[in-house]
Amino acid sequence: MDRSGFRHYLPAVGFSLLLLVTSLLPIPEGAGEQVPAFLGFALDKWVHAASYGTLAALLAWGRQARDVSTVVALVAVSICYGAGVELLQGLVPSRGVSGADFVANAVGAVLAGLVWIVAHRFGALSDRVDPPSRQ
Repeated sequence: MDRSGFRHYLPAVGFSLLLLVTSLLPIPEGAGEQVPAFLGFALDKWVHAASYGTLAALLAWGRQARDVSTVVALVAVSICYGAGVELLQGLVPSRGVSGADFVANAVGAVLAGLVWIVAHRFGALSDRVDPPSRQ
């Protein structure tokens, strides 16, 4: 991949680093004891789903994925990244590995992948046209 192709992945790379840093920050004592719920799920699960859904969408945008197999692969990358971050949280004293967080990450990534595929099928996402490069 040349440099011009890599720049399309910069939002995904930046966001993945943001996820990593915020996921590995120590949690202050007593924080999160009474997390509010929305539609039967704790608010943090919604944040997990939205975060990894965003990562999957940014990866799909960077790749300009049009076919199902590519989107599935990018969703799998997002899920694996979430699993890795979740395992790393086990090394942070005030954090821990959570299967529920992993499931929320995966659900968000899968839903984003489905939305991406449907949006492409119905023409809601146009093909990106890059400006001509200056030489």
